[in-house]
Amino acid sequence: MKNSKWILALVMIYLGHFFVTAQNTVEYGGITWYLDYDEARKVALKEHKPIVILFTGSDWCPPCKALHKEVLPNKMFQDEAKGVIWVLADFPRRKPMSDEQKSRNRQLAMRFLGRAGVPTMVAVNPETETEIRRISGYNFYKHDVQPHINFLISVKKSYPRR
Repeated sequence: MKNSKWILALVMIYLGHFFVTAQNTVEYGGITWYLDYDEARKVALKEHKPIVILFTGSDWCPPCKALHKEVLPNKMFQDEAKGVIWVLADFPRRKPMSDEQKSRNRQLAMRFLGRAGVPTMVAVNPETETEIRRISGYNFYKHDVQPHINFLISVKKSYPRR
């Protein structure tokens, strides 16, 4: 009987961690996106991977919508995307979002986006919390995903691996 209580307690702890983690991430375009930079940073430090923050206006920005539709699901992009930890900083106009998430996204924008527009991807070294490189915009008339693939390749090459 005592063993079953311990097993039940361990299962409950695991499920609690799973649900907390699930609330801090979202699956989109075949990529797991962290909604909390601090959580992403912990994972990035543990896995020795750079962070890439996508600043986007998912429900109003035409280049952002095209990037979500054409770049993120691209097989070559997804292959390269496995080597980084992703953070989503979305600034929707119609889609509901908690005040806490809005605040987190604004803080990220003040810290890493600066005066750039959306969409912008900013690669960050999780150890020093400094920018590695960035790519802004998406030319949805050309449907060319290669610049974003090259961006990821460049980020991974410039990030010191252990």
